Amino acid sequence: MNIKLDAAKLPASTFTCGPSQGHPVIRETPVCKTQFERSHRAKDISTDGLYKEAADNLRTLLSLPEDYTVIFFMGGATPAMDAVVWNLTKNSISGLSFGAFSKLWAKKITSRLEANVIRSIREAGENEFFPAQKPDYNASLVILTPNETSTGTQIPDEYLEEAWKAKGEDTLIAWDCTSCAGGRDLPKNKFDVMLFSMQKCFGVGGGSSVIIMSPAAVKRLEEVKKYRTVPYALDLAEAAAKAQEKCQTVNTPSTTNIWMFNEACKWMNANGGLKAMDALCRKHADYLLAWAAKTDYLAPLIKDEKHRSYTTLTLEVTDPNLKDADISAALKATGLANLADGIKKYSSVKQNSLRIACFPFVDIHGTGEYEKLTAAVDEIVRQLRLEAK
Repeated sequence: MNIKLDAAKLPASTFTCGPSQGHPVIRETPVCKTQFERSHRAKDISTDGLYKEAADNLRTLLSLPEDYTVIFFMGGATPAMDAVVWNLTKNSISGLSFGAFSKLWAKKITSRLEANVIRSIREAGENEFFPAQKPDYNASLVILTPNETSTGTQIPDEYLEEAWKAKGEDTLIAWDCTSCAGGRDLPKNKFDVMLFSMQKCFGVGGGSSVIIMSPAAVKRLEEVKKYRTVPYALDLAEAAAKAQEKCQTVNTPSTTNIWMFNEACKWMNANGGLKAMDALCRKHADYLLAWAAKTDYLAPLIKDEKHRSYTTLTLEVTDPNLKDADISAALKATGLANLADGIKKYSSVKQNSLRIACFPFVDIHGTGEYEKLTAAVDEIVRQLRLEAK
């Protein structure tokens, strides 16, 4: 393969689904300005400073109730999922598995709970992208993934609304919003727990997450101690108390990541809030879908619009003579850092496909960066076809 592309016409953004493109302010600020050398216990960093400001800006962005607790948690979404499952499951758990990350939560993580915990996980069938069967809404904890990063599938708003209405008296609803927090205007406060890593819509480096808890979820923390001993690093009781009382974390966090997160929240709030970010992600996705419709080699992987994510979009390569790996490899071969990871599909996705981030910061101005990307992909395909002749 010997693909030649005009470097002057290539995009400057990264289109991978995490860690993703950061806002210009984040990308242009020297690390020494991010307060990473400060103690996370200092009042002007925690109670009276950065951490409180970041939590307050997130509250504004997501329209959170005052009594919901915002926790900055160690690690990305995976330890946050672990913490939620271990701290909030009583004797039963239910949820959906329809991609790599919802499966991680609903199958792999829940499998570590005690054998006597009742598990009712609904899985997507062969060649399906969403389960036909609904969760058990009377389980003590119901775990849902509004946007699945691996396949680009989403749970529709009406499904999330119904889950909130149908939940049992002793049921908590938990969302993993890693792929959509900050980019999708979800039903307001129809959850007891929301968790997400900061590395996607907010354009933050990897290794930091947020856990948001309702009063009912916080109350559950002490109750679950009757059921199991939670590892210290995953214990949310102390984390919630420190967040509520001092805007502090249990362990030393990445202050640089929290600084980046705060800058992202500030920009989002100043530029139309969550509705505007939702519209921007949709604009990115709509452009890509319109482009795919004009080609003779691409189509949406998720055919049902109501289940199609617009924060991470997956396009199936319909020409059997083209391979997603070759297209992605040609982008990597440009030597540009922003294209070094290409636009490859997620490893567990069987279909020949491309996965493209539509997060707000990929192009804050509209679709210019996407236009450069699609022109490059069209040129790659043209040359690949010529080589094949």
